Amino acid sequence: MLGIIPHGFQLFYGHGVFQIVPRRCSPFPLAALLALLLTAAGTPADGLATEQALETVHPGVVMLDGIAFPILEEHPVAPLVTTPCANQIRLMAGTRLSTVDVVIDPGHGGPETGSVASNRLIERDLNLDVALLVEKELLDLDYSVVLTRRTDLHMPIRQRAAIASALAPRVFISVHHNGGAVRASDEPGTETFYQINNPDSRRLAGILYEELHETFSTYDVPWVNTAHQGASSRLNASGEDAYGVLRLAPEVISVITEALYMSHPPEADLIADPEVQAAEASALAKGIDRYLTTDDPGSGYRKAFVDAAMTGTGTGAGCVDPDYASWSEVSSGYTVEEHQALIVTAELLGRSPDWIQRFGVRALDFFSHLDRRSSDVSQPSLLTPDAAGAVTVTSAWTGEERIILKRVASLYGVTEAEAQKLGADLMVLLTNHLD
Repeated sequence: MLGIIPHGFQLFYGHGVFQIVPRRCSPFPLAALLALLLTAAGTPADGLATEQALETVHPGVVMLDGIAFPILEEHPVAPLVTTPCANQIRLMAGTRLSTVDVVIDPGHGGPETGSVASNRLIERDLNLDVALLVEKELLDLDYSVVLTRRTDLHMPIRQRAAIASALAPRVFISVHHNGGAVRASDEPGTETFYQINNPDSRRLAGILYEELHETFSTYDVPWVNTAHQGASSRLNASGEDAYGVLRLAPEVISVITEALYMSHPPEADLIADPEVQAAEASALAKGIDRYLTTDDPGSGYRKAFVDAAMTGTGTGAGCVDPDYASWSEVSSGYTVEEHQALIVTAELLGRSPDWIQRFGVRALDFFSHLDRRSSDVSQPSLLTPDAAGAVTVTSAWTGEERIILKRVASLYGVTEAEAQKLGADLMVLLTNHLD
């Protein structure tokens, strides 16, 4: 360790070592230290030293614990993604998935229950149960499948559409069950909704209507319906798709299914039967397969209609994410003497050795971004610190923080453990040699 710098002298870095030399120009030791850091930093390397997004047509998602996180900005370490509540985070964990055949969206979730039947069946839960069964049927047909949610997640409509856009599936289906009808009918009041400007979406809606209607027609139930029974488009006052899940991903062939009316007790009792749920799932899977493998035109088409008063749910108001930003640990080794100096520095600053390491890395990252160089100092190579000492100090990094550590390591051409120790060395020097 260097001793205290005498008055009139300054810290200088040259030829691979730190030296104490007469102060020539800067009245502040910190300015000299900034200059030596800039000189030692050199030119940022490619790769981790930049955070520019990579150009991709369909960025895909990161899958973590069955949850799809749409990628907004690619990065080799921790891409920028959106969470189920549509918040942006850096996510290190999980596996990448670029595309799938089918995305299934179990409608509603969390506090957004959807319809609630007199038998206490909740649409939010029923939608998920059926969606999981559809997934199984499609997997058996060798289709790749992703669900927007696999548990009772609160998720805004825009996040569901973002998952569809990121994965660019061949088909996107939002599974729902209806409420509100009171008009008696001698046939199921099944409804499907397609994108107004997408003929492929219309054909898919017609095929799914056929399959669902045929399946439920085998049951002897006093049905109800509305004037919108069949396959149609529901529009807002501007003539756009009223349903956000159809409107916000126009490039994806998407359909909403409303199989039957949970608000009608006989139908609610029917769909509470697991065997009937399985039959509905089979109908949906068969319809998807028919759409993808045949030219069948579908049927049951109705004219599009305007519902200017529709408000709906799905805004995600009050949505709260758990902490998806994973932590990871990096350990750096010190000699006994180096560790003692680190402890002294930490005590002087009222911080922990872990904090000293992490703050030092951030300081190195900050200095490397300053667009200036010392004109009177040569550019020596930085001595690589030995991070394999007998005493280790471990720092925990969030996904976003880990990007900084990796960038500094890449910048200096060292390992993450060495970069972490380099940051600590910087803090020890600053603490011991600044006036």
